[in-house]
Amino acid sequence: MSIWDKYPNYSPEELRTLTAVAAETMVDSARDTSVTADLLRLSPKSAATQLQPLLQEVAPGIQREQVQAALEDPEQSSKMALVVLGEIRRIPPLAERVAAAYDARSSEMCGPELLLLAGAVVILAIKVKSFSISKDGVQASFYEARKAVTTFVGGLIRGIPGT
Repeated sequence: MSIWDKYPNYSPEELRTLTAVAAETMVDSARDTSVTADLLRLSPKSAATQLQPLLQEVAPGIQREQVQAALEDPEQSSKMALVVLGEIRRIPPLAERVAAAYDARSSEMCGPELLLLAGAVVILAIKVKSFSISKDGVQASFYEARKAVTTFVGGLIRGIPGT
């Protein structure tokens, strides 16, 4: 059974691990040299700083603090991660690589890692343009899921009381 068969009904541990391996897989496959493993270590504040301008099209006037609050909220971070994972499922070669990485990963991550990785995986999903596997290896160019992810994240953040 693939981890994708459980979508979206993951335990918190499964979601943390799957989010981490999805982000790592996208970074490892990036053609864009500006997409590096440093993205995986962004704090919610730093991720919010990068996401805020990317969300302006679907959430005009959204503030960095609102994005940061959503990234720091475990429930909202989980929702964001699930939307991104749903988009990844729609790209079979990427989904297969993420599932293989998930199967290979032990479940030793703790809760705060999801808060950090949710921002990274959202940024990556907004920037993903294409993902391909060839004899030369796996490559991703970024931009593809931008609309679905920005629309969801913008709406999610606008719906948080006090933002």
